[in-house]
Amino acid sequence: MTAAEKGSDMKIRIFVATASLAASAGLVGLAGSASAALYTTCVGDGGAVTVGGDLVVPAGQSCTLTGTKVKGSVTVEAGADLVASGATFNQGVTVRQNAYLDLTDTAVKGSVTTQSAFGAHFQNSSVKTGVTADKGFVYAVDATLGGTVRSSAGELYVSGSTLSGALTGEGNLYTDVYDSTVKGALTVGGNTLGGVLCASEVEGNTTYRNNADTLQLGGEGTLGSCAGATYLGGSLTVTDNSASTVLDNTIVRGGLTATGNSPVLGLGPLARVRGAVTGETAAAAAPSAAAARKAAPQDRGNALAEKVEQRVADARADASAAGDSGL
Repeated sequence: MTAAEKGSDMKIRIFVATASLAASAGLVGLAGSASAALYTTCVGDGGAVTVGGDLVVPAGQSCTLTGTKVKGSVTVEAGADLVASGATFNQGVTVRQNAYLDLTDTAVKGSVTTQSAFGAHFQNSSVKTGVTADKGFVYAVDATLGGTVRSSAGELYVSGSTLSGALTGEGNLYTDVYDSTVKGALTVGGNTLGGVLCASEVEGNTTYRNNADTLQLGGEGTLGSCAGATYLGGSLTVTDNSASTVLDNTIVRGGLTATGNSPVLGLGPLARVRGAVTGETAAAAAPSAAAARKAAPQDRGNALAEKVEQRVADARADASAAGDSGL
């Protein structure tokens, strides 16, 4: 450890664990003839230092990082919080049950995996090789996400972001996409509150299937207004939905398949389909007074922002209370 690192304000400790301890902590990186794992734990506030190996936030603890570089993998254990700003993680990040990850102006050169986590928030941040979330929320704003982004059994909200691969929201509460570019396919299936696709571009095929409640695909709808057109570069498939579904202010370069929907897919006056249309559609009806009273889709983003604000505030308070972590 350099003199500069010793003088930093981060409360981090370095451990050389035996194989059995490493296994009990969920660590897999073993080194040396003694089969020992080298990792670093963070409890408290950290600054612009370099962590040479793996970083672990212990269960139930909070770690805040500013300008920190981690060369190894990052693990946020159960119930823990990691809040990072201006950081660089050279490998992947794993977030365990009820744990929380908050990244601002941060680069992850590997993937992010959440496992029944509270949630993950990406603000002006990048993830190179994909995001996989099982339960919990994924809230991405002005982010750059590489690989495949997949959220299941949670909440998925993407705004102002660029995704280089496919985006899938499966079995979520909802999947909302605003002002974003998806360079792969977009698949939304089994969402209990449906979803919104607004002022966005999807270069691959787009599929909405088995969703309930409401689907607003561009334009004005029962969930509120959407400023800006949506462009779908491939085909659009809307099948077997029990959701009230409207397609408007959208250009579909490929064909449209609309089968098994109840009610049938409504087409607004600004819906344009370049390819063949298969299935049943109808002119979109004006929203009823009851539907007009439903919360606007932006409220889902506001609700997530409130969750993020509270969890970050609690994490910062806990990290500050932990004091100087000694790295």
